[in-house]
Order: sequence, then C-alpha cells, then structure tokens
Amino acid sequence: MEPVDLASVADDFDAEVAVTSEIDRFCSTTAWGLAAASALMPARAAYSFRGQHGYLAAMRGVHPAGFPYIEPLELAWGLAAPLVGRDGGALAAEVIAHLASRHDWQLAILAGHTAGGPQRQAIDAALPAGWEKRRGTPTVRHVASLDGGVDGFLARRSRELRKSLRKSLRAATAAGVTFEDVRAGPGEAAALYARIQAVERHSWKAGEGVGISVGPMHAFYDAMLPRLCALGQQRTIFARHAGQDAGYILGAVFAGEYRGLQFSYANELSALGVGGLLQYHQVVALCADGIGRYDLGTEMDYKRRWAEESMETEMLVLVR
Repeated sequence: MEPVDLASVADDFDAEVAVTSEIDRFCSTTAWGLAAASALMPARAAYSFRGQHGYLAAMRGVHPAGFPYIEPLELAWGLAAPLVGRDGGALAAEVIAHLASRHDWQLAILAGHTAGGPQRQAIDAALPAGWEKRRGTPTVRHVASLDGGVDGFLARRSRELRKSLRKSLRAATAAGVTFEDVRAGPGEAAALYARIQAVERHSWKAGEGVGISVGPMHAFYDAMLPRLCALGQQRTIFARHAGQDAGYILGAVFAGEYRGLQFSYANELSALGVGGLLQYHQVVALCADGIGRYDLGTEMDYKRRWAEESMETEMLVLVR
C-alpha cells in the first residue's frame, strides 16, 4: 500500500465509500472525516494508504504514555470506517498485512464496521499470532425506509406519531409558519451557515451549550458544509415565522441515502411541534427526490419513533 493524501483523491475515495458494504457510508466520506479530523480530534499525523483493494483512511498519534497508535479520521463517535473498498474481505486482509509490515504503531483502532461484515471476518482470519484483539462499545444508528414515498413512510409510523403530526401541521399553519427548502450550491456554504447560526443563537440548544453555535462543533460543520454544497449533497429546510428564520433541519444525501445532521428551532415555536414538522417536510422533499433511506443518526429516544431499522457498528482495538 502507498501513502496517499485523502484531500487530493477525495472524489475517488468517496466513490469507493459508495460501494463499500457494512459501513456508515456518509460518515465515512471525506466531507465528514476530514472535517472531523481538523475540528474535533487532537493533533495527529496523516496515516492513509491506497492499495490494490481500496483505502486505509487513518491518522497516527502518540499517547501521553508514550506508545504510538493509529485510529480513524473521526473517533468522536466512532462512525467513520477506516477500511474503504468494494471487496471488504480482500481489503481487510491487505490492510492487516500492511500493518504487520510496519513498526510505527503499537495500538490500532478500527471503528465503523459491523461485527458480521466482510471486513471483520477477514481481520479475524488474518490477525497475526501474538496480536491482541479487544472490542469497544458498539455504536447504533436508527434508519427509516422511504419505500412507498410519504404515504409508505407514514404508514410505518405509530398511530400516535401520525396524529401528532396532523395536529402540529394544523397549529403551524394557523400560526403562519412556513417551510423553505434550500439547496445551496458551490460558493454558497458561508451564507447558508450564517442562516443556520442565526437560528442556533435563539434556540434552546445554544442556551444549554449543546448546539453548533460555538466551539469544535461550530468548526466541524463550518469545515463540512463547503464540500456538501459543492457536490450538491446538502439538504436544508428552514421554518419561517413572522418573516424570519425560526428553525432548520440540515442533512446530506449520499449514495441514495439521507443522513440527518442537525436541527434546531426558536424556543417560542416548541409548542407547535416544529421539530417534528421539520423532520416531516424533509421526508417529503427526500421522497420527491427518490432517496430510499433516512439515517437519523446515533441513539436518541425520539429517533426510535421515526425509524424501523437499526445499524450497529463496533470498535475493534488491535494491540501488538
């Protein structure tokens, strides 16, 4: 395998991500991974390689205790898969052989792959004698099918959720709330992010310090949005009230799937159920675009009501 600068081969890398099985595809793309590496993770050195069967996308650091380690581009949630290639089994065997030939690491973290996928099976088969294998905490995402369009999606939701949506739609209409679908293009990321931040500053998230208005999370989305807009992958809907943006839902489409990223709304609209309405209007827009799946992201109680499937990936730790 040969060293590679992922930013310079981003299009080819993302094309490989699109055909890799048993991974979180969007969160393994360069849009997510490189933004996370720069904004969310500690300082590390590039450790990415391209081989016959695909890529190893990783970074190398040195633990305060003194031992060198390698890990995925993003390990804030463990969503990004470091092994990217069409033939996951062959790639994993190639990567293990490559790691065995090097002596610049002692511990390797391979997150973002399913326990039953071809990557994990090949790793188990190729692991050299004397290496220790440990399992970390798995990560669960909730996913909804959009088969059958909006009607099919709603039919798979609970009666209580459908009733709540109808009530919220009536209340929002009576209050004069409207929804605007925004598809920002190349060069429009900064303006889009400014609109999102204006909503964030007046939301409950900002008040509790859990939104994306400040700190590393602000920098993360600031780094991610330009590529999403340049590729036409960004999907944002704004809720508007009294002539102002009062809520938003932000996500991205990749390989026929939508990944929800963030949503927020002004405190005064919470009684109208605007959070659920933003989700609903995004589903309507995605169905119109022919998108097949809606990945709501990692574990939260409300996501169970909106999804019928789950995907679990694990963290595998290899120690020489």
